[in-house]
Amino acid sequence: MRIAELLNAMAAWLASPNNEAMLLAQEDEDCMKIVAQSCVLAAELLKNAAEEVDVLEPQADSVITPESVEATAALATAFDASNDPELKKIASVLDELLLTIAAPPNALAQKKQADFNRIEELRKKYQQPGETLKDYNKIGVSEKALQKSKYSKEYKINDQPLSSRSCPDHPGAQIARVGEHVWQCELDKKVYNYETGFTLDNGEKVPGGDVSLQTPGSNIPFHSIFDTRDGRLNSNK
Repeated sequence: MRIAELLNAMAAWLASPNNEAMLLAQEDEDCMKIVAQSCVLAAELLKNAAEEVDVLEPQADSVITPESVEATAALATAFDASNDPELKKIASVLDELLLTIAAPPNALAQKKQADFNRIEELRKKYQQPGETLKDYNKIGVSEKALQKSKYSKEYKINDQPLSSRSCPDHPGAQIARVGEHVWQCELDKKVYNYETGFTLDNGEKVPGGDVSLQTPGSNIPFHSIFDTRDGRLNSNK
């Protein structure tokens, strides 16, 4: 034990209210006051002396030497090679201690940074061929062209009128009815079927539909709008 450690231990004993001197002086209040003050003063003096001695006292030789570390590592290897589960656990503990004690203070941070750099390097190596092929095959240009293309556009029934008396391709031109939900343009004689759908001259598709589908399931008789509450309640009598 170093001198500074011994002085700090003595100071802690003097400052403790459970030391023998304090316990013996509990019976007399005057004695208790004198003993307490003296113990506190002595403890402060010993703490100051310990700080001064700690600077002057040479550091003790550490038992952690390269030889002791190698011996501990050999012991951990021997425990790990055994078939005893308990010895294997002790070997794991020794390995952790060796990594903690023998490694420099920033070894863990360096190891984590090295692992992260390795993962980033591998990620770039695996992603680089894909990026190169994507640029070589002009995949980005094709994706933009597909996004702008009308062939991949999703057409909704409410994007176009469900029925009209003018030509969808020639605004203002009249169309003639040639069948049920079927109309024909007077200019180019193109036929438009609003029920099954059709394709405009610009390639835009108009899905089929019907005006009657705007109110599906409406089977209430038209005369019911004139009913009263009492009339509806008594309609089943």
